[in-house]
Amino acid sequence: AQWYGLWQPSSDRPLRRPGEVVRVSPSVVDTLVSCPLRWLVERHGGTDPAQLPALTGTLVHALAQAAAEGAEEQTLWKDLDAAWAKVDAGAPWFSRKERVRVEGMVRNFLAWLRQSRAELTQHAVEQDMRVELPAGEGEPTVALTGRVDRLELDSEGNPVVVDLKTSKTVVSADTAAEHPQLAVYQLATLLGAFAGHEGSTGGAKLLYVGKSHNKTGATVREQPPLDEVTARRWLHTVRKAATDSTGPAYAARENADCSRCPARPSCPLRPEGRQVTGP
Repeated sequence: AQWYGLWQPSSDRPLRRPGEVVRVSPSVVDTLVSCPLRWLVERHGGTDPAQLPALTGTLVHALAQAAAEGAEEQTLWKDLDAAWAKVDAGAPWFSRKERVRVEGMVRNFLAWLRQSRAELTQHAVEQDMRVELPAGEGEPTVALTGRVDRLELDSEGNPVVVDLKTSKTVVSADTAAEHPQLAVYQLATLLGAFAGHEGSTGGAKLLYVGKSHNKTGATVREQPPLDEVTARRWLHTVRKAATDSTGPAYAARENADCSRCPARPSCPLRPEGRQVTGP
């Protein structure tokens, strides 16, 4: 009875009370679709937000926002120097290497920004959004919340969501076409998350500023606009993800990110997380 491997759960209650609004963001839906257990662990203290990739990602996003708002390049580099002086990047040689990489990501963004103006018009930067999903019988009320890195308008005036990525790994074109985060941004757009643009979408883009491209500056992956059928499918996906987030059970799902998942020590599918529970 004292074996901790057989100890009863401390609670079997769900995280959300009946009638409580369940809030999910596009990135949360992305994680829940891949693995609900990872979402639970990450959301409740299972990651270190001070890790260098998270810090550099935040810095690149801030510099990209400043550039989009009209800051001169020399101002960006001064701001980068000031910010980098406060970053603990480890050994001096590695810090210098990362500093150069961050500057390269900003340059890639600037190059993309210049060449993309022939097709896109900047509408908003770091735009907050919130919209409730249509009510489903017997289902919790779900609110989509989040912040869009860039909201552009195409030549026909349709909104195009652009999500900046600082990771070194670029997804395939096929993966981008079914990318949950982009699809949820599009769904929110169709549902009226951005005033004046209800019911229309011009698609969405992943902008990988860490991967340069000769023609586009940064590497771009695109998702076509949602039609009525795909919008309905993603609406169901968001509802399912919201339900999965309430618990009390959280499934561990094997996926392509398992080898670098921060929840590995708590995952029964991984050698790092397996526990002996009996003789």
